[in-house]
Amino acid sequence: MIFAFVDVIFADTVFTIKSNSMTTKAKNIFQNPRTDFSFKKIFATEKNKRYLIAFLNCFISKYVGEIADLIYLPNEKFGTEFTHKKVVFDIFCTDTQGKNFLIEMQRAPQPEFVDRSIVYLSRAVSDSLGRGENYRIVPTYSVNVLDFELPTYHGSDDCFQAIFFKDQKNEILTERIGVFYVNLCNFASSQPEVSQEMRTWLYLLKNMQDMDESDFRRQDGIFRELMEECRITKLNNMEKENYEKSIMEYEDVKAAIAYTKELAEKNAFDKGLEKGMQKGKNEEKLSIVRNMLDKGLDIALISEITGLSVSEIRKIKE
Repeated sequence: MIFAFVDVIFADTVFTIKSNSMTTKAKNIFQNPRTDFSFKKIFATEKNKRYLIAFLNCFISKYVGEIADLIYLPNEKFGTEFTHKKVVFDIFCTDTQGKNFLIEMQRAPQPEFVDRSIVYLSRAVSDSLGRGENYRIVPTYSVNVLDFELPTYHGSDDCFQAIFFKDQKNEILTERIGVFYVNLCNFASSQPEVSQEMRTWLYLLKNMQDMDESDFRRQDGIFRELMEECRITKLNNMEKENYEKSIMEYEDVKAAIAYTKELAEKNAFDKGLEKGMQKGKNEEKLSIVRNMLDKGLDIALISEITGLSVSEIRKIKE
């Protein structure tokens, strides 16, 4: 059994990444925080909301102010008209000062994801206005945790973007609306505004499922508590079943992405997944969707990955 070790150093904290060849994967000790089950268990439950407060304060308090407490709100938003598309946030909450936050964990590249994040933010802002009231915007912020690289920032080693509406003089028009992108892929980013604490959050969310007891002992404070909370042995039987389903879904997504990239390369799509998915009604896109359906992926999940509507996917299935 052959192992290779790479040390990643964040100030006084050293993490060891283990890669292997000709080996069988060891049993995981900690959950994969990027699965739908674990992400919501960590960040979307009253019992664990201190982790969400700590995460948001670490990344965005510089821009929106310190968050003392959060109240979880319904995460489904319906349009004002019957024909409007319903949107479902991963997490939607408000703080003690009335600021709203919607938090999304996006595991797979999606065509027009930036547009989608703006649509979600717009729906949250619109719904915050009461009937007959003026147009004073309730401070609302979209925080998007990404397990992939946005095309806009391709080739950059930045892991964090804070975006506000600005004029041609680069002056912010309003601080009441903001979009934040947190890229887990670049956890070793050297961005000046990215702190050691931010990099540690990124590293744990990206790699916790592959860490061991020695990694756990290196942690302290909120990060040690987080890893303890994410021990697989702490899950009850029902939670373990749901976690395993979530892992299977996560791996299906990754397999679908790999297959899509393979198809894109075969068809000389030099922009990989995004360009392949944007080809519209070509045969390659139909083949991708049919392959996902054959693998038993849920239609809603296929819609999330491809950007196609549920009705379009149902027509392909027929």
